[in-house]
Formats: sequence, C-alpha cells, structure tokens
Amino acid sequence: MSGSQPYWYNLSTQTVVRADERPSEDTLGPFGSAQEAEESPAVLLEHARAWLASEESEPYREMAAEADDGTDYV
Repeated sequence: MSGSQPYWYNLSTQTVVRADERPSEDTLGPFGSAQEAEESPAVLLEHARAWLASEESEPYREMAAEADDGTDYV
C-alpha cells in the first residue's frame, strides 16, 4: 500500500472507500485493493464460522448456550 491510499469497507453503507486513515469506526481495513475491501465481509464471516466450529470457541459456545437467546452460532 505504499504511496497510495488504502481501501476500506464501510459496514454501514456497504461501500468501498479510500482514505489515508480509517474513515470511521464502521470500517474494515485497510486493504490494498478495492476488490479485497469489497470481499472483506464475506472473508470475515468465513473466518468467524471456522473459529466457531473450532475447539478454541468451545467456552464461548457454552456461554452462548447458557444465555439461550435462540441465536444459532454455528
């Protein structure tokens, strides 16, 4: 990303933006290309699902089960 503005994905507006610094708290990034930024929500969801399916998330799944608010975490 040297020499050019990085790309960010704005979760509120679901758009890609360019800025030298993080534009708001609602953004993911920085990314080196607009395509990376555009794909970031899907990649983030994929990683989150993989983590939830892993043994590392077991204590958190147990807490969620105790809360029992009907949310499907896996």
